[in-house]
Amino acid sequence: MARHLITSALPYINGIKHLGNMVGSMLPADVYSRYLRQRGHDVLYICATDEHGTPAELAAKEQGLPVADFCAQAHDAQKAVYDGFALAFDYFGRSSSRRTSRSPSTSPAS
Repeated sequence: MARHLITSALPYINGIKHLGNMVGSMLPADVYSRYLRQRGHDVLYICATDEHGTPAELAAKEQGLPVADFCAQAHDAQKAVYDGFALAFDYFGRSSSRRTSRSPSTSPAS
């Protein structure tokens, strides 16, 4: 069977996203990855929070936090929302991560 890499638009880190963000972007990718897996395909479904740029800096400043601290807290909050909806990411990371590769025996960092 074929191998597939699936992702969706990366949510900006500057706040919890509304349901429309998830339904319009991550949910279709999740459904497609589940469909392919049921058909026997090898699938890697990844996503990450987008922690770069002005939105992150402004949101951190508004909360009086260093950008790195704000992004870490916001990532955990967003991941909790997606976990609550049982989205089946193989890896939900952070665009600020220095991690560039993963061996199959290494569990992904959140």
